[in-house]
Amino acid sequence: MAWIGGWLLVALAVVGLFLLQRVGSVALRSNTKDSEIWAKLDAVGVASGGLFPWGRAMAASIISTRTFANKGYAQFSKALSQPYALPTTWTGKAVVVVPPSKMHQLLTRPDKQADSEITNIPGLVETVQMPFVISDPNIYQNTIHFDVVRRRMTKKDMRLFAPITEEEVGLAYEDIWGTSEEWKTINGWDVCGKIIARTAQRILIGLPLGRDEKLLETSRLYANSVLLGGAFMNCFPPSLRNFVGPVIALRAKYFRARCVSMLVPIVNERLRIFAAPKQDEQVPEDFLQWLIASAAKGGPEQLDAIRIANRLIALMTPLIFAVCYVFSHAVLDVYGSRDKEEFISGLYAECKEVSEKHAGLGTAEAVDSLYRVDSAIRESMRTSDVAVINLFRDVSAGEVDLGHGITATKGIRMAFPTQNIHLDPEYYEDPERFDAFRFSRGFEGLDEAGLQARAQERELIVTPTLSFLPLGYGRHACPGRWFAAQTMKQALAYIVLNYDVELVGKPITRKALVNTMVPPVDTKMRIRRKTR
Repeated sequence: MAWIGGWLLVALAVVGLFLLQRVGSVALRSNTKDSEIWAKLDAVGVASGGLFPWGRAMAASIISTRTFANKGYAQFSKALSQPYALPTTWTGKAVVVVPPSKMHQLLTRPDKQADSEITNIPGLVETVQMPFVISDPNIYQNTIHFDVVRRRMTKKDMRLFAPITEEEVGLAYEDIWGTSEEWKTINGWDVCGKIIARTAQRILIGLPLGRDEKLLETSRLYANSVLLGGAFMNCFPPSLRNFVGPVIALRAKYFRARCVSMLVPIVNERLRIFAAPKQDEQVPEDFLQWLIASAAKGGPEQLDAIRIANRLIALMTPLIFAVCYVFSHAVLDVYGSRDKEEFISGLYAECKEVSEKHAGLGTAEAVDSLYRVDSAIRESMRTSDVAVINLFRDVSAGEVDLGHGITATKGIRMAFPTQNIHLDPEYYEDPERFDAFRFSRGFEGLDEAGLQARAQERELIVTPTLSFLPLGYGRHACPGRWFAAQTMKQALAYIVLNYDVELVGKPITRKALVNTMVPPVDTKMRIRRKTR
């Protein structure tokens, strides 16, 4: 990953020179209404004197966003319950970090109200800088593919997916991790991600293409390139990004084009099936076929095979890479924990008991019974955030009152201090420690009546709360969270039951690049199949 350091040095040098010469505080005075909010807000990381204090702060945000956010949370979010300005190259000025006390109000309100309108789309798109990768804006502005996720990947649909994903998880481990009972060293990040990618791809496009090695590897490289490429592009302010973005995006665009060429033939075949009389042949039951049916409602232009293929690819980043990110961290957190022996023993006992009771983990009922596994993944999501701040909301019309005499106007981006909340001792005892059974321990030893009485108290992966926010909260909580949770639980249970795992090398140290927590992609681990 030496190229990461190279790009980082280039970004720091170029942005530093550019900001010191041109930006300063000019961006914050670009229009009268904008200047009002920045004048009222306290800003972290901005020196009180010297040349170009805002320019220096934005340049420093490339490697210091996490430090700035920690300071802002302590001084403003917690102590005063008021918003603050977080300088960032991402927007070319700052993001308004809203305190937790305003979270429920802002995240559960309708997007459109009489006095204002807010949206989460620009923040999501600009996190990975999708316009530099996909030239058709209809793909990320008209989110038909996410509408299908909301309708067809709900909790009740998990009964359909459970036996399919159990089968694919098992076959993927045998093919990718192997069945040798001898120790071997592998790249832990990659091999964990490949299991999730293959399983998710089976649900997206069915067989046999869902198992195609070339497509699996290309889609994985595409998703990695999009996330890391977006992180590097965000090291440059918007005015410079237009020059460097196309260069950084070349890698992702290359893999996207290869994915499209492999997907178009199956999309054309599925379009033929969709157009044929329904009695003539059986209609496949997978995401691609649901997507085609939904796209047809948008008019004939939405049934273009290349556009549909691009929608599938656009979905790969959140549905495949994001789940790969979470699952890989969960494996590394469990097996890298100082209490790993206790955790692995407890997980094994639960997985064995549930698997024997349900004759495997191929039913939603069986997977729902894996409370310790659920807790371990949820805890990893808490301690291993993907971003420093998250849950972005842009004001697209009107004004939003944030209290303390502060009003966010059109064009202002708001976000919440999610990483700080997850590591706040007010919400979690010993918050820096990974405790795999943090969310299940309180229910151990209860009889059936006790479990039923306290069922509503359980906090699971799919349960967003004001102190657990990896999957969002309120109106825009992740619609695919039930599928993600079920698949990850089956995948982690399979490791626990079938493999011995040891991490190799130094403990993982995580760093932020602007707002993105850079994943430990070079982590090595030793694995072997358990003796039967």
